[in-house]
Amino acid sequence: MKDRNSTPAENRVAGVAIQSFSKARPILMCVILFIIALVFRLIDSIVLRLDELLGELILTKSLGFILVLVWVWFTGRKIRDIGLHSQNLGQSLLIGTLTTLVAFIFGYSVEIAFAIQQGTQPTLQLGAIDPKMGVTGGLLFGLWLLLGNFVNSFMEEGLFRGVMGRLARIRFNFWQTNWFQAFMFGIWHLPWVLKYYLVGEVQTGGEIFTAVVYNSLPQLIIGIVYGYLYLKTNSLWAAWIAHTLSNSASNFLHVNTTAGLDTGLPLRMTVYLVVMLFSLFWVRQVTKRYRMPEVMPWE
Repeated sequence: MKDRNSTPAENRVAGVAIQSFSKARPILMCVILFIIALVFRLIDSIVLRLDELLGELILTKSLGFILVLVWVWFTGRKIRDIGLHSQNLGQSLLIGTLTTLVAFIFGYSVEIAFAIQQGTQPTLQLGAIDPKMGVTGGLLFGLWLLLGNFVNSFMEEGLFRGVMGRLARIRFNFWQTNWFQAFMFGIWHLPWVLKYYLVGEVQTGGEIFTAVVYNSLPQLIIGIVYGYLYLKTNSLWAAWIAHTLSNSASNFLHVNTTAGLDTGLPLRMTVYLVVMLFSLFWVRQVTKRYRMPEVMPWE
């Protein structure tokens, strides 16, 4: 019979092995974690289709965050090591909040101004809508979406910025690290194209190509922004609050016109992305002023 007392020792051995492997092959470790999370996502979206039933990829978000926590625990790290700590908490939350709010103010303003110019009578409308699958609901569904946004931001920021950002920093410099995690973040959203194909929303080659671009390029760009927020503040909270606010705005604040609901969404999000990119100059100055440390390679 196996001695149960040996389990903690075995866990320590496994932890040392994973930690050593992560240091020796950090990029490969990132890819392995990505593939595991991607399997969760494909099962959730393609096999179980929970997003169609619940409006949320809740299995992906929950198991993905657990994956981050398990990796942190096995490697002998703490969650503060991936940026979830109280150091410069106020400044980090403020940076993430202001950059996102300003970007959305510009985005919605341009969208509304364009709609007015087109004579489509735009109005702002509050409502709980999952824009990916078009699932709608009332108060309880809204609270469900908000909870999903919280968990999703912890999962994606924890994996792509917290873990990949720190691991890739072992091999890459600041900008190489940022581009790497952003590239992985862009790929992470491509399963939506397969989903849309299976449900019949895209069929032709042109539609598929458009869906690939729409579900990878904006995510790569915003991944650069979130990665910069994390790498410059050494805090996951800046990227987490920015991510949560961004997803929540898409879920709850809509522009209704005579042409339909959120028909100007591409314009809004284009302006949002441009402003977010330009905000990085401001973030650089603020982090410098408050002497916030950058993310450094793990030893």
